[in-house]
Amino acid sequence: MYYEAAAVDGAGTLRRFFGITLPLLTPIVFFNLVLQIIHAFQSFTQAFVVSGGSGGPSDSTMFFTLYLYDRGFGNFDMGYASAMAWFLLVIIGVFTAANFFASKYWVFYDD
Repeated sequence: MYYEAAAVDGAGTLRRFFGITLPLLTPIVFFNLVLQIIHAFQSFTQAFVVSGGSGGPSDSTMFFTLYLYDRGFGNFDMGYASAMAWFLLVIIGVFTAANFFASKYWVFYDD
């Protein structure tokens, strides 16, 4: 329906893509953006496998989650590791809330 109306109005291929297709895909782009930001903060397995859980040479792969694991299960300091996990939750929440705030300016919901 949108494409037919755009074709009648004389819109070209690029104009239809940037004027119709891309705005209708923004909710999906927003959803994937939020999930990828959350996943980026939870990068643990790659660093653990590569460095054997030690953080690698000169702590080059000592991500926050690997440090959290090391403090909790390596040093048996569960209280500190729990506080770090709560801090990680707050940081992820702040980034997610910022994305939801910014989404009202660029995400198009067809209503």
